[in-house]
Amino acid sequence: MSSVEDEFERISVKDLIEMENTRLQHVLSRAHKSPFYRERWKAVGVDAHRVQGLQDLVRLPFITRKELFQATRTKKVRVACSQVSAWFACPDQTQPYEWFPFSAGDFLEIAPMLARMSRAVDLRSGDMVLAVMDTPPRVSYVIPYLWTCLNASKVAKLEFITGALEWYDTLGMRWIDFVQRRRPTVLLTSTRNALALADKIEKDRKVQAREVLTKTRVGIFLGEPLANGKSKLMEAYDLEPFEVYSPTEHLSFCTECDAHRGIHLWLDTCIPEIIPADREEAIPVWEAAPGTRGELVVTNFAECLPLIRFRTGESICIEGIDRCACGRTHPRISRLPSTAATS
Repeated sequence: MSSVEDEFERISVKDLIEMENTRLQHVLSRAHKSPFYRERWKAVGVDAHRVQGLQDLVRLPFITRKELFQATRTKKVRVACSQVSAWFACPDQTQPYEWFPFSAGDFLEIAPMLARMSRAVDLRSGDMVLAVMDTPPRVSYVIPYLWTCLNASKVAKLEFITGALEWYDTLGMRWIDFVQRRRPTVLLTSTRNALALADKIEKDRKVQAREVLTKTRVGIFLGEPLANGKSKLMEAYDLEPFEVYSPTEHLSFCTECDAHRGIHLWLDTCIPEIIPADREEAIPVWEAAPGTRGELVVTNFAECLPLIRFRTGESICIEGIDRCACGRTHPRISRLPSTAATS
């Protein structure tokens, strides 16, 4: 069973909610600096400064992916609330790329979440990670490099082999032969990339990927819902799969733990709500009964461009709001299968 070293992983939901109440005041003041939010709130007659806590959050309008990215494409509107350090691309169902801004402070928040993810999936010092990531301008490209910068004493010391499917197309089996010699124990990639890599290995080697990656015991899968390809993935690889929900616009690495009772939504990074299938208004995830299905709505505490009641388009099911068998207190969800990736 994975260790729970981070104090925020095991404190009570009551204390986490109180923390969210406090942080909500600050993030709304910051978001008000963006014309995108300020004008939307003014149009519906809401003074964000009078939102006293979570009980008032319902007064703020939802935003959708379409509305958010339309704003980032409009040069006349300064969307960001602070200095932009970098723009990274997000997938979109209708455009090749959409763009989302990060500040230097946002980047500093990524490393602790990677450390938390390491613990949740029970990575061990000495593990070798094969990271098959998307190429720039996707933010996933930099994740392995950020991970190597972790210096915390309680973080597993890992070695990384980085690559992309495009490398396979140019290097072919030379890359796979090198990977095989290094004998990685962890595969970090998206469900889509994992299935594509398995297909390439089977085509070239006439064997399943499990016969090449013989020591790989853990798979960490970002991007599309794991349910979209889990059966094929498990046929191709002999590993324990962990699903991670971490879209570019909310890069917090909400992670399935080794109890496999759902993905933990980290309440110290966001205020998650759900719009149940039979309702039009959202309710906090921690107030929803297990088994409730609906759309995930996120308010987070990002510095550069916080999300305020952001409709993710992600269909989820509430798996539990009680303390998990792993000891973590944060609510758990599952992502429902979809025909297109939303993260």
